[in-house]
Amino acid sequence: MSLIDEALKRAQEATRPEGARADRPWTPAPLPDAGLARRRRIVRVLAWSLSAAAALVAGGFLFRAVWDASAPEPARPASSAVAPSPAPTLAETIVTTPSAPPAAAVPVRPPPTRPAAGEPPPGSEETRPLEEPPAVPAAPRVADGRNYVGAVNLPGGGRIELGGIVWSEEAPRALLNDRIVATDAYVEGFTVKAIEENRVVLEKDGVTISISLK
Repeated sequence: MSLIDEALKRAQEATRPEGARADRPWTPAPLPDAGLARRRRIVRVLAWSLSAAAALVAGGFLFRAVWDASAPEPARPASSAVAPSPAPTLAETIVTTPSAPPAAAVPVRPPPTRPAAGEPPPGSEETRPLEEPPAVPAAPRVADGRNYVGAVNLPGGGRIELGGIVWSEEAPRALLNDRIVATDAYVEGFTVKAIEENRVVLEKDGVTISISLK
């Protein structure tokens, strides 16, 4: 530390102007104040911040004024209040006596007209007899013990037709409904009971009939 002081002292003597007192004690140069520099820097930062905030506020007000000036004026809604009806006049307040209803119109009948020659008077039209429906043929009935020639119509739309007989005492055959059958065969629900030379005997539900050749 002493060496540094001596070096500073010699440097001060070398730079001392002529005629200055040599016996004045050496005093070191004052050091810069760090706190003062910090305060000055804080003051500068605050000043810049306030200036920027003021500029932003002024710009906002200016933009709002321009926007309000350029925006169209909103349409005013129509008033929903109902206009008061005018007070009734004196003539409207007078109660008038209701007039009698008009008389109902009486229908006028036209005079009767005379019929022309050869035409019947009105109301005396000739009545025509109703046409009777065509007679429906009765359903065929099979009578017990009856003999039919060639064919027989059965109730329900069935039919048995004899086309021919092949006579033989041992094995006779008959052609019924285009089918060759022997005794004990079934044709339209009937049982072939016997085949004779000229006829075929059939039976069903206790009813026996016969069909002979033409």
